[in-house]
Amino acid sequence: MEFRELKTFQVVASLLSFSKAANVLHLAQSTVSSQIRSLENNLGKELFIRAGKTIRLTPAGVKLLPFAQRLVNIEKEIQSVLGDLGEKYGNLTIKTPQSVSSCFFPDLIMSFQFLFPKISLDIDWCTSYNLVDLLNSGTIDLAFLITDNFEEKNLQTEELTKIKLVLAVNPRDELLKNKKVTIKDLTDRTLIFAKSECNYKKIMQNMLIQSDVKPQKIIEINSLDAIKQLLVLGNGVAFLPEMVIQDELNKNLLKTLHWSGKDLNARLIMIWSKEKHVSRPLSAFMLMVKKMI
Repeated sequence: MEFRELKTFQVVASLLSFSKAANVLHLAQSTVSSQIRSLENNLGKELFIRAGKTIRLTPAGVKLLPFAQRLVNIEKEIQSVLGDLGEKYGNLTIKTPQSVSSCFFPDLIMSFQFLFPKISLDIDWCTSYNLVDLLNSGTIDLAFLITDNFEEKNLQTEELTKIKLVLAVNPRDELLKNKKVTIKDLTDRTLIFAKSECNYKKIMQNMLIQSDVKPQKIIEINSLDAIKQLLVLGNGVAFLPEMVIQDELNKNLLKTLHWSGKDLNARLIMIWSKEKHVSRPLSAFMLMVKKMI
């Protein structure tokens, strides 16, 4: 039984996907499958039930997962503690909404790399899907969410700032003639959401459901730049953090609707595991985020 096989098992079990695990581990999917088969052969037990494209843990897999998670956490803690004694090698794995990374991270990364030139950064867009498992298992070190509510007993959270959410449109949109726009005004309109930022879009989705408002259609795109281009071309109403379109607002390329009702605000929160050893590089990154935001 090799540690790398247990590490691969832990990631596959957390994500319940061989392909997603391959992306996280930067391995070919065939390599991930081969390592899992080798581990199953060594243990004499099947660890996953495979049904088409979906997988789930067998009873043996459920029993093995906590041990694999502990081993992965111990490995990271050893690397972190020993790294604190001398040269700073290693990496930080961070999940963040695209809007946060595009607005805040370029300057932050430059400052961090000046202090820790030998620490690699793996920063990926995140949604709330499997975020708890990824943090608890030690697969990622730190996460950020724009949300109205998030609680998890094994995770530590800190609110960084309030985020103003807006409904953005082309300057020629007829809804700008309304002194106040209500949820009913979105009936039969095209609504655009950022697919990679699922947490805060739930605020608008819940309002639509509660008011029984049916848009003409919904477009979800995994690119903020593509959404802004659609808006500039006059296609739809987008629900976004105001900071994402600040340049376009300043240049009068886009406008925000005059919303009626309670403010469309959310919280930007930073999340990490209570059980995880916070290394000096990770602690420094967190402190720099708080100072910048």
